[in-house]
Amino acid sequence: MSDALYKALGGAIRSRRESLGISQSSLARRIGAARTTVTNIEAGGQSIMVHQLMEIARALRMPVSTLLDVIDGFENEPQEEAVDPKMETLLMKLTTPVKAKRI
Repeated sequence: MSDALYKALGGAIRSRRESLGISQSSLARRIGAARTTVTNIEAGGQSIMVHQLMEIARALRMPVSTLLDVIDGFENEPQEEAVDPKMETLLMKLTTPVKAKRI
């Protein structure tokens, strides 16, 4: 899910940058980053810290909330963890009540 989220966010950044006629190099200079960083963000291959997102939004002359609208549909669904059958058996044995023997 996070890959799709970052790709959607990167796509929104790219779309806005292109609509303003700003190059990746120019955006990078405005936010104090390398051009390759902008390339990776737009491709969805790099996570974005909050302060970076704010700098990008400022450089693109738009509210951060507008960028975040793109990812509004993404929900944090719980991920099922893979269970090791041996570990599950061991846990069952450890949590099963033991009957006391009378002497």
